[in-house]
Amino acid sequence: MKRRRHGARLIAAAALLITGIACAALQVTQGTVAGNYVLGGKIATPTDVIDGELVISGDTITCVATNCATPAGATVIHVTDAYILPGFVDAHNHVAYNVFPKWQPPKLYQNRGQWQGSTAYANFKAPYNELKKTAFCEMVKYGEVRALISGVTTIQGTSPNNTCFRTLIRNAENQNELGLPANTIRTYILDIKTFKGSVDWSKTKAYVIHLAEGIDEKSRAEFDTLKAKHLLHAGTVLVHGTALGGPEFDQLASRQIPIIWSPQSNLTLYGKTTDIATARQHNVKVSLGVDWNPTGSDNIFDELRVADQQNRTNFATAIHPDEWLDMITAYPASALALGNEIGALASNHKADITVLSRHDGNVNDSLLKSHLEDVELVMLAGRPLYGESIAMSTLRPAECEALDVHGTQKRVCVKDPRPGVAKSDQSLAKIRSVLKARYPELAPLVP
Repeated sequence: MKRRRHGARLIAAAALLITGIACAALQVTQGTVAGNYVLGGKIATPTDVIDGELVISGDTITCVATNCATPAGATVIHVTDAYILPGFVDAHNHVAYNVFPKWQPPKLYQNRGQWQGSTAYANFKAPYNELKKTAFCEMVKYGEVRALISGVTTIQGTSPNNTCFRTLIRNAENQNELGLPANTIRTYILDIKTFKGSVDWSKTKAYVIHLAEGIDEKSRAEFDTLKAKHLLHAGTVLVHGTALGGPEFDQLASRQIPIIWSPQSNLTLYGKTTDIATARQHNVKVSLGVDWNPTGSDNIFDELRVADQQNRTNFATAIHPDEWLDMITAYPASALALGNEIGALASNHKADITVLSRHDGNVNDSLLKSHLEDVELVMLAGRPLYGESIAMSTLRPAECEALDVHGTQKRVCVKDPRPGVAKSDQSLAKIRSVLKARYPELAPLVP
């Protein structure tokens, strides 16, 4: 049934192409002034979904309302049968590892030290260090494209920093093109026992720390170490927290410390995930992150469905059905101290936008039914980077590469030569060829 639906859309798109309009969900009227856009349709604002207009000037949203003044020479994109959403924020992902296929652990573990120290994982990871020596830029950009085609415009977890990452999606801790001071966001992925030094909280507004990833007392005790090292502080952000319970969540809530939840990866490694019901009972804010491809979901849509299933089956719907979009937009943007810049369709926010086919009258229910082929358009900082083939060919003629996504034709814009940005002239085809030559088992871009 789904394939027949997309077949009908392709026929409709072809018919519209003949008339020079665009495609079934996106009707584009090309303007004359670069950087000025008006998107019209169903828009998810911070408070409601409205039938209205969204205006972009340069990299910034300047109006979201029922009616906005159309800037002179603007390109107009009329969106039908789809939602105009904030660009998604993957709150935690080890991006460079997403060149790897799925890892099948030989057993379940009690804590992350066990699987990280296992022979099975060492064998699986062996190609990583060699690949990183000669193709780290390509590894990260490939992982970014995997995220981009799922509507993600900002991702947390890209390390170390490198200028070659500045042409695709935003890397949160590197403050891509947001004009924020260095160290606004920091991360710590090692065992918390190894942390030395201090944090200048006047400069660091979000310190993202892996903690309590496991289900045993050793994992839970990492929370005690966090406190002993004076890191239980407003501004701390905890990734996983799988071993935490009521007493710990109560202390997190008292300091408004959020957690980032990656249920699929937790279930694969430990057979259990974070106690979201208790976390929500204590008013701990929860964001969603895919974690990585080896043990996580293929994309953020699949991760949402895993989270929804866990929420209904094990957590008595502690997460309200109207929170799913917030968990991949506003909540992580706030957790990462970026809420004034991204995560919402509002004036003065960056024009990071995802247009997603509509499957339900409720935007959150529709989101849970979405798949990769439903991403119609992704704009980052006001620039179309990915989307339906006919619309992208109108918006950026001859600049982007074709990509088949489960039978739907898309185009993705990867090559973006910029002065001082290493390898920014690489196409997706070039990135793939570099990686394939060094690692034939390269995970598919479109699973």
